[in-house]
Amino acid sequence: MTFQSEWTFDLQRCLDAAGNLLPPERVPLEALLDPQRLLQAQAYLSEITQMEASVYLYDEASPQPIHPDAAPMCVRSPLCRELNALKDATTGLSRCLRDTWHASLHAMRRRQPVVADCVGGRRTLWSCPILLSCEGRTYPKAALTVAAFPIENFFASGVLEALFPDGNPALRESHEWARKLALASERLGHVRELARLMADTFSVEISVRYELARQSLQSSSRMAEHFSALAEKLSQMAHEINNQLTSIHLHAHLARQLVEAPDVQESLELIKREARSAIEAVRALTRYARQALAPGRDQMEGRDLSVEKAAEPPAESRSILVVDDERPIAELIARALRAAHYDVDISLDGETALSMIERKRYDLIIADLRMPGIGGMELYEHFQRADPSIARRIVFLTGDVLSEEALAFLRETGSLRLPKPCTLEELLALVRAGLERSESSAS
Repeated sequence: MTFQSEWTFDLQRCLDAAGNLLPPERVPLEALLDPQRLLQAQAYLSEITQMEASVYLYDEASPQPIHPDAAPMCVRSPLCRELNALKDATTGLSRCLRDTWHASLHAMRRRQPVVADCVGGRRTLWSCPILLSCEGRTYPKAALTVAAFPIENFFASGVLEALFPDGNPALRESHEWARKLALASERLGHVRELARLMADTFSVEISVRYELARQSLQSSSRMAEHFSALAEKLSQMAHEINNQLTSIHLHAHLARQLVEAPDVQESLELIKREARSAIEAVRALTRYARQALAPGRDQMEGRDLSVEKAAEPPAESRSILVVDDERPIAELIARALRAAHYDVDISLDGETALSMIERKRYDLIIADLRMPGIGGMELYEHFQRADPSIARRIVFLTGDVLSEEALAFLRETGSLRLPKPCTLEELLALVRAGLERSESSAS
């Protein structure tokens, strides 16, 4: 259809609360078809017939207008306006509206056009269903209903007197005017065919839109799965690269402190600078990847550290537990912290860390988030339940910078964290800030 590129509809209105596509019988018509187009069709048919043409939403309980604030019928005929003043005693609806509604329901249930009676006379209503086709089945969604009056079935004077026993001077003139405009049988056939074509066109349109909604959701689901797998792969790669860069930088820093030869010190300083440059490049890359995979999700993924602003408490007698399943990284961090005069123990898994923490009071626990078995998150959650004061002394050093689970955990807990790769200065800043926060929480 040539106007396909101009279609607009709200896909969210086709979804249930869980985000699943509604089955065809439950999709609201206005989610799939521009109500304004139905109103235009209604006005067009009304102009042709000079009577009334109605479009109803499918509802077993009552007729529903296309817009809540719009009348369900576009009445052009003075005679129809008079007849609309007649109320049905049972429903309280206009008798014309009730008859038109029943004709529309009948057409939709039968899934084919019907000719019916209304208060205006025999066989004066013609209704054609608008259907949604999906997987070989059709579902009734609405109906185009035209009240068109062939001369031979128009009002007899006895019918008028029965409808208005007290008389109505204006009605007689409207009656005569309507008779002059009443459609001949052959023209009535053209109107009915036009309404059928309109209903068929709308049926095709809403069916195609429903299929577009289904394809859009499937595409979104596939894309989400692809992004999830991509994020997991990038997270694993970043974790490995971050550990290596951290190791290179800390080794170079510690070695430079032990070597006196100027040329070797110069080479080690160059290695430090290159490692630092690589660290910044990896951080920039992971920030970009986070924004590309889920824009805006990591605005508060944890508390960042400032190297310059963290006050440095005295290191004497401060005990620190380093929990990391990577032995070289754990031992390197321990060496760096011992060189700064901290008392440091190492645990290579979460299970051992649990028992060590229960036996000894540590002023700070530096844990890696990503470890086999009990990781940093599980360690934190255990002590959050068992002893929140210990949980407050846990900070995180992690290379897992893309995992949604890790980012969500850091956002929710507000824990201090330092992403790998990191420098020695940043590591010491993390320790100082962690000890400072632990002291303020205790007081």
